[in-house]
Amino acid sequence: MFRYLFMSKLINKQRIILLIVLFFIFWYSRHMKSIKIDVVVVPLSGHLYPTMNLLAPLLNNPQYEIRLFTGPQKKAVAEAAGFNVVTILEGHIEEFEKAANNDEQLGILSAYQQLSASLDLINLVSDQLSEEWRENRPDIVIADFITLSGGLVANQLGIPWITTMATQFVLETTDGPPCLIGGMGSPKNGWDASIQYVGRKATRLVKRIVSFLLRDRLKRYDFKLYNQLDQETIYSPYSILGIGMEEVELKKGFPKHYKWIGPSGASVEAGEDYPLDLSPFMERKKVLMTCGTQLAWAKENLIYQATQLAKAHPDCHFFVTRGVGGEAFQCENLMENLSVVSYLPYKEYIPQMDYVIHHGGAGIFYQCIIYGKPALILPHDYDQFDYAVRGVEAGVAFSAKRDNREAIGHAFEELLAKENWPELETLRQAAQSYHPTETLEREIHRLLEDKEKEK
Repeated sequence: MFRYLFMSKLINKQRIILLIVLFFIFWYSRHMKSIKIDVVVVPLSGHLYPTMNLLAPLLNNPQYEIRLFTGPQKKAVAEAAGFNVVTILEGHIEEFEKAANNDEQLGILSAYQQLSASLDLINLVSDQLSEEWRENRPDIVIADFITLSGGLVANQLGIPWITTMATQFVLETTDGPPCLIGGMGSPKNGWDASIQYVGRKATRLVKRIVSFLLRDRLKRYDFKLYNQLDQETIYSPYSILGIGMEEVELKKGFPKHYKWIGPSGASVEAGEDYPLDLSPFMERKKVLMTCGTQLAWAKENLIYQATQLAKAHPDCHFFVTRGVGGEAFQCENLMENLSVVSYLPYKEYIPQMDYVIHHGGAGIFYQCIIYGKPALILPHDYDQFDYAVRGVEAGVAFSAKRDNREAIGHAFEELLAKENWPELETLRQAAQSYHPTETLEREIHRLLEDKEKEK
């Protein structure tokens, strides 16, 4: 090619320009190094899918080399989405499922036992990551907020890392309601504010006690609960990406390196693998009912509550999903207006529903906002009480106790009776204004630039 350029009749200026362009292309291809990103997420849909959706637009970008570390349970669905998967906890699926899926609502003792069991698995993952990253070191680590191994090992090896946080309010802040203690809302007066202050201090005390009890098993990480800035060390000191909306948050005083990036928790399964024909039900109000993928102990109560609602509202058709993905699709008609299905991908079916009754999980909470669907929230466990109160205060949902038939019936009637949802439409539009992947890219390059400056 170079010989042709010199022998051609092109004028000198054109030759020079072409030579410069070709030289630049040659130099760029030889010297441009891709950014190695390793992502560590437990194989739980509510944690894995938001992070997968965040990274999916980067998979075909040659600038990035992305590997996803997750459990074998989710290998097939992640690879189908285009990810290069490295499995963790091979041979420990049963132990993981036992630690992740409790048989009943968590209490103080059962929560501690669950954390203790999880720590054994965390250490196994840490061993694998330490060995892998000493041989094949990534430039950036992205770790889900409960997948502690990623951040702990990255810290030990001096690798910059980012926390992705699907439940934003678990992060301790300087103001606002503490979470995971029953769902506190905005303080209405000085007394409420005082109670919440005590709650924040009590949360810290409990964490200190648990950290002390587990100190021997955390010794390998030289673990300290808080850093010199009084911030939690289980989250990145460099960048925390909140996969949610600031518009519905009740807490204040987030760290400076915390970024709101909008919701991205949609399901990643292919809709055609879960074929439910809704055309026969077009004359009825369609209601999706779910309690997610983790709460196995709550499924029968959900079906019972659906049965009661179906009896009281023959003009509605209720679709209960058991949340069991990755298996052959099944649909059973329990009543003329009640169907129980094995699994339904939210992004495929929520747009076709009129209402949603759910448990208050992060993913479906925001999917209802994205698609403008009014909801009735029946919180069960974990952060779900906190999401319920945020939904009520934001004016996009009603809430009731999960096992109170009368309260659920009354709340559902309120849901049907409310004709206008202006707050829901406002939030639906606000959800479109976020640019999650663009924010992630900016944070990746910022962290790498900061790392270069330190050299």
